[in-house]
Amino acid sequence: MAWGISPRKTITIPLGDYSADHYLTLLYHAFNNLGWRIGYFDRDGIIGYTPISWESHAEEVSVRIVNNYAIVKSECVGYQFFFNDYGKNAKNLELLLNGEIAYVEYHLKDTLQETTQQLIDSIPANQFINLADPPMGYKEKLRGFLSAFTPKQGYFVTPILVLANITIFIITVAFFIAMLLVYAIKAQAHPGGQHIYEHLEDIYLSLGFSNRRQVLNGQVWRLISNTFLHFSFMHLAGNMVVLIYIGSLLERKLGRWNYLLLYLLTGICASITSVVWRDQGVAAGASGAIFGLFGILLALLSTKFYEPSARRALLISTAIFVGYIILPKGNNRIDHAAHFGGLISGYIFGQIAYLGLRYDKPKLTVFYAAAITVFYTSLCIWLAPVYQFNELKTLTKRTEQISDELKNDFYGNYNMQRDSMMQKFVYKALPEIDTLNKIAKQMQQLILPKKEKLVADVKARIIFEECKLYKLLYKEYRDKDQKKYRPQINSSIQTINNLRLEWGKISQP
Repeated sequence: MAWGISPRKTITIPLGDYSADHYLTLLYHAFNNLGWRIGYFDRDGIIGYTPISWESHAEEVSVRIVNNYAIVKSECVGYQFFFNDYGKNAKNLELLLNGEIAYVEYHLKDTLQETTQQLIDSIPANQFINLADPPMGYKEKLRGFLSAFTPKQGYFVTPILVLANITIFIITVAFFIAMLLVYAIKAQAHPGGQHIYEHLEDIYLSLGFSNRRQVLNGQVWRLISNTFLHFSFMHLAGNMVVLIYIGSLLERKLGRWNYLLLYLLTGICASITSVVWRDQGVAAGASGAIFGLFGILLALLSTKFYEPSARRALLISTAIFVGYIILPKGNNRIDHAAHFGGLISGYIFGQIAYLGLRYDKPKLTVFYAAAITVFYTSLCIWLAPVYQFNELKTLTKRTEQISDELKNDFYGNYNMQRDSMMQKFVYKALPEIDTLNKIAKQMQQLILPKKEKLVADVKARIIFEECKLYKLLYKEYRDKDQKKYRPQINSSIQTINNLRLEWGKISQP
């Protein structure tokens, strides 16, 4: 079995007594007999595509004639889960070289010269693809581990992006650990303060991760910075493997600068989509931009940019991979919004890129893609509300502090003189009740998502009712009349209990 980002099997065969044209004629008929779609045929070689299979979603089989040798290769077209071809490439070469070639040679032995001449004469002057610019771009040149990280002609930007992501990850991990140590030292110095995990979001934001509040308040640079940041080594590794795969297919086709700018622009579209979709929390990762590249590839595969046989194999394999990854699987940690945002923007930019390449105006591709990105990003920032989660957290904490103080004022001083209690109620408790009422009104005015808005409203109503209860308790104490206010007090307690039940129902997932 073959392994790697682009699993393949290659065999070099000396032609011996065969002429190159005769051997290619045998290959041409063998490909047809095996049901392999021929995408390219000329005197320097042949390219064909096997039918779709569960294991590899089609393989590209090519033969190049070089100095009286035939270099025969079977390579997986699509991205391979677990980087394994499941023995398909070896099987293809076995079928071709140890079976079908001999069968064709036996049946053409008397007419091989004539058949070869007819085939050579039928070769079109201009073919859609050629061996110098294969459909799979630089992918077929990714032979060793280091080749994926080495900039070359036709594969220059992708390895730089990969190395940049790796370098930034190492730096951010070091900074993250340093910040955790700082907060741990502060936590030891102030045992009653915040727990270290309460600072995680602040640390992520200081590193450049994306967050709805910061972006909508003007920190749009996070839409790019977060595409170069990752939460873990596995998060980074998974994204970089796929980036190497898709980059090796696209960069040579688009041109390095168009490729780089479209990568960044789809990353921005993916990031702003995530910002608008996610109510809170931080986001990061290159997957949005990577799905943008897949969107571009799908767009090109829906046009005549690729030769039909190559287009069919690449389209099916790419659609299977994208469909598997992008479909929601119940994992809240996967940023599906970024994936969809990148994929859709990439498809639009891919259609524009096709027109730019077709009419030899590649600069217009980036111009229109940038204009769409700016418009879409501006529209999202303009229309999306800035949710006030931090304000809600602050107000909630403040109400808890005041409520604790009021409980102590009313229930914690049984031995205090009546005059002292009255003074405490008048000069401390009643102002605290007024403050609590004001906080509840502020809580009702916060901008929040629908569910959190309902919860905040119920919290505010509970606070109002608690304030009402405390005032009734104050009047009862002041007037020394337990009968007059007791029905209202009981009714208020029942209302508070009902509101808490309502809060619980709303908070259920």
